[in-house]
Order: sequence, then structure tokens, then C-alpha cells
Amino acid sequence: MDYKSIGLKVGLEIHFQLDTGRKLFCKCPPKMGDGEGLHIIRRLRPTQSELGQIDPAAYFEFKKGVVIEYIAPPDSTCLVELDEEPPHEMDMESLRAALRVARFFGSDIVDEVHVMRKIVVDGSNTTGFQRTSVVALGGSVYIPDLGRSIGIQSICVEEEAARLIDRRGNKVIYNLDRLGIPLIEIATEPEIYTPDEAVSVALYIGRLVTMTGVRRRGLGSIRQDINISVGGGPVVEVKGVQRLQQLRAVIEFEVKRQLGLRMLADELRDRGVSKELLARAEPVDVTEIFMDTKCKVIRRGLERGARVYAVCLPGFGGLLGREIAPGHRLGKELAERVRFWTGLGGLFHTDEMPKYGVSRDEVGKLVSRMGASEGDAIVFYVSSEGEARIAAERIVERCMEALEGVPKETRGAKDDGTTFYMRPRPGMARMYPETDIPPIVIDDAIRKYLADNPLTPPDQLVSNIVSKYGLPEDMAWRLFDEGLHTVFEELVETAPKLKPIFIASFLTDRLPYLMDELGLDEPDPILQLVKDGFKLVEEGVMFKESIPDVVMEAYKEGLDIRSVVERLGLKTGVDYGEVRGYLMEQLKNRDDLKALPKNILVKRLMAIAMSKYRGSVDPKRVLDIVESLVGDLD
Repeated sequence: MDYKSIGLKVGLEIHFQLDTGRKLFCKCPPKMGDGEGLHIIRRLRPTQSELGQIDPAAYFEFKKGVVIEYIAPPDSTCLVELDEEPPHEMDMESLRAALRVARFFGSDIVDEVHVMRKIVVDGSNTTGFQRTSVVALGGSVYIPDLGRSIGIQSICVEEEAARLIDRRGNKVIYNLDRLGIPLIEIATEPEIYTPDEAVSVALYIGRLVTMTGVRRRGLGSIRQDINISVGGGPVVEVKGVQRLQQLRAVIEFEVKRQLGLRMLADELRDRGVSKELLARAEPVDVTEIFMDTKCKVIRRGLERGARVYAVCLPGFGGLLGREIAPGHRLGKELAERVRFWTGLGGLFHTDEMPKYGVSRDEVGKLVSRMGASEGDAIVFYVSSEGEARIAAERIVERCMEALEGVPKETRGAKDDGTTFYMRPRPGMARMYPETDIPPIVIDDAIRKYLADNPLTPPDQLVSNIVSKYGLPEDMAWRLFDEGLHTVFEELVETAPKLKPIFIASFLTDRLPYLMDELGLDEPDPILQLVKDGFKLVEEGVMFKESIPDVVMEAYKEGLDIRSVVERLGLKTGVDYGEVRGYLMEQLKNRDDLKALPKNILVKRLMAIAMSKYRGSVDPKRVLDIVESLVGDLD
């Protein structure tokens, strides 16, 4: 797709969790618990801003009537997370990290940092708001892959929300272990014009934050919100993108969706559809048509006392079922809007009928009952009387928005790159001052710290690694991106007898394998075991090929590396004459080896030898023995 010709503009809001040893407004450690702890139940309500306004997104969440259950693990939460105690002073290390990034961008750092309350009524904050502070405005960052700079709107320090555990009907369960973890939020100008550019910008900014030394690692430690517009149209915010490939896919999908909605709006105008026509649409009880239906969904609804209601949409015939993006239709957007306002499971519409057990005869009676013409569409659903009108209002509301093209809204990102409706775009009324925390003055001491501790560009650090250790550039970047470059340099110092390329290969290839086998999301739990293993290799206690097996055994059994080496009987002083004799015996007594081609025989003998002597022999010396034995067969 020619993104330039369609006028794509993208701005990113990237959130990075920080690990400074404490949370932003209390001394609790920033770690995830196991879900055990105090359970409390609350329901949050929206409040007016100082101007007497209520934020529409907050009001939207309140109307859903959600009940929130919080789990508070004792080892990672205190009264601050429970909103039973005022916040403590801000973590200065987190603030300094954000200021270092701001200085690198050339941003205008504020004279005083003021903490603000940003209203959030989805239950993810026990207070009903998120504490956030603007630390700098403006600036830019040069992106090497693009060969140009991207403007920066703002840099903030804020607290992370609680961790969503489950949704059960109108009940939401959160774990408070994540609440309060420090975040740096970096918002760019909408100067990104393709999905690939967005990936390059997000990757470079992430690498830059890594240079602070306090960026947190692991699943969920980074979150990207995307502001997307096409052709000067309304901005759609997509929240919750966690991976770079997902970022690209979301933008690609959202562009197609927005272009599809604009084409749909053009056709609706050509058909003469107006808001005045839609405003007359009312829900009609059509239960009698479906009393003997074979549709299981409708029958279950009728059995529990619900009714069937229908809404006629003039001029929408054939458009609810038309694909506006891959696998995505306007009918789906109507269902998403209704589902989030009422909790109804879904909608039926005549563009997809007969289907789901609804017969052609029932569709005909429905069209007749609603007085619909050939160009109209009918949406029908099973609900209570109270929900019926709310659902109809949301259906009509979304169809009115379709006349304009792309509605302003906040959408969520799915793993496959598609998006779904979350809520209306928030307004300015959601922000007001935090009265429990005094401003922090950016004084001469802080400015001197920033001058003395500038961030090194990540590409410069990687270039130094490549030149110093002779690594391929892509391998050096992998070490950096996985947060292992400091571990790599430490191991090079610990085991100077091993080549740096082997150490780097172990960290980029074998370590991920170990993590996968042990079910770990991040390497920290086994890094010390790895370091101990390399130390024993340097001491000549075991061979380097034994490190993965020994580390895995030590972690599973809760033992130290030396104990595992002794337990497995590993030793480096094996008599290679014994190895040769063992392989000669195998060649003599095993008929299955005698008919093998030589290249296959070499591999089979290596497997036999390593199965018996793994960890106690040097594989290169064993290979020499094997090749010698096979060569003698001539």
C-alpha cells in the first residue's frame, strides 16, 4: 500500500516499566506475586473535574456497573496500593532516568514536576485515577534507520496500573502487585508515515531507554499505544500493543479498516441515508416471529424470559455484512459497541440471514413486520426490556457515526493485529492536580547530575562491542536488545579462555532454549547459575558443552552448580583411550552400524559416545576418534 498517498499519520505513546528497586510512590518491591493475598471488593464512580465536567470515558466505564475485586499480595503491596494511605515521595531514580532521556532528546525540562491525577474508572487503579507527571516537552530523536528525526511531544513519569487477572460477567479481578511500578511514557509527534517507520521508531526509543540501566524486562514490561489517522481524518487510539510485529500488524489493519469506513460513508451518502432517517429507528418487540425458531441462541434467551427486539436501519442493506477490512465488518462493530454498553453476547442482522438456525420464512416475516424495504437492514437481538432500548441507541449511534466515516474512539489491540472497540476517546476533563504530593523542583543538583550522566547512543555502544570483541553486528544487537550485553562482558572477564563468540552464541541461542525448557519468561532466575557454570569451565572442572545440562539440573533441583557436577559424575580427566575402546566395541558388536554410509556412521557414533560421556569429554577430541575409526574401515 502507498501509505504516503493515503495520508497515513502515526504517533506513538510508548510506556516502559522501570526497575529501580521500588515502586513510584511507596517502597514496595516491583515484583509480580503468585496471586495470594488479601481480597477486597469495590465499585468505582466518576467525579467531576474542577470545571464541573465529567470525562466521557470515565462515565462510560461507570455505566457498565462493573464490580472490582482486588488481590493484594503482602510481599509486593502496602496501604498505598489499597488507597488506605497517602502516596509517599516520588522515586527519584525513576525521575532521573526520565530526565536523562529528555536531555538526550533536547526536550524542554520543566522547572517543577507536578503530579497529576488522570481519571481511570475501569478499576485498574484503586484510587480511580492514575498518578502521572510531565517532566519534559518537545525535542526530537534521530532514527538511524529512517535517516531523519521524529518530534517528541512529551515525556512523563507515571505509575503502572493493576494487573488484570480475569473478567467474569460484570466482575473484574485485578492483582495489585503491578500497581505503582514506575513507567516512563514517551509520546511522539504524528510524524510516522508507514508501519515500518513505526517499528523503527519504537525499537530505537526502546533501545535508548535501555541505556538508562533501569528498564524492566519481561512480558508486559513495554506497552505501546498508537494514534492513527488517514487522510486528515479523526484520530483513533489503539491501546495495549506489546510486540513490534504486533505494532506493524495493528497499523496495517487499522489503515484498511479506516479506508473501508470512509468508502462505506461515501456509499451511504450516495444512498441518501441521513441522521434524521436513523433518528426515527426504534426497537420493536418481534418475539412472536421466533416462538418456534430453531436458532439455539434465540431459544435459550426466550427460555430465560428474554424477548427478541429488532431495529430497522434505512439504507444499510448489504452494508452490515460487507467486509471493510480482512475479516472485519460493520456488523461486528455494532456488536462490539452494544456488547460493551449492555453485556449482550451479540447481534443478528439480515445481511447474514438465513443463518444460525434462523429460517428464510422468519426473515421474511421480520422484514414485513418492520416495514423494511429492499435497501434496508434489520438488526435483531435477544435481551431484557431494559437493555433493549440501550442496545438500540448504541446501534443507531454507531450507524450515525458511519455516515461521517471514522469515529473518534479508543480501540484495543488483539494478538493477531486486529482491533476492537474499547470506549470513547477521553476528554480533557480527566486531569486534575494531585494534592498529596508536593512539587519537585528541578534544582542545580539535578541539572548537574544530568550533565554528568548523559545517555550514550545505543548504536555507539553496540559498535564498541563489535570492534572490541569481534562479534557480528546482528549478534551484538541481539545481546543488547535482550538486555544481555553487560552479562556478556562479565562472562568474557570471568572465562577468558573461552572465545567471546562462543559466549555470545550461548547467550543468544542456548539461553533462550534453557528459558523455554524451564518455562521462564526472563533469564534472571538462571543467570547466576550460568555465571557459575562458566567459572567452573574456566577452572577446568567441566567442559563448556555441559553448561546447559548442568544449569537446567541445578535450577530444577535447587542445587548449586558444583553439587550438580559431582552428582552427575562429570570430570574433565577422562581417558580417551577408554572412549576409543568403547566405540570399537560398538562397531564390532552392533549389526545396525555395519551397513551405514560413512557420513551417517560418523553421526551415529558421535551420538553414542556423547550419550555415554556427555559433559566429561571434549566433543572435538571425540570427533577426531570417530573419524579415525571410520576411516580405518577402508
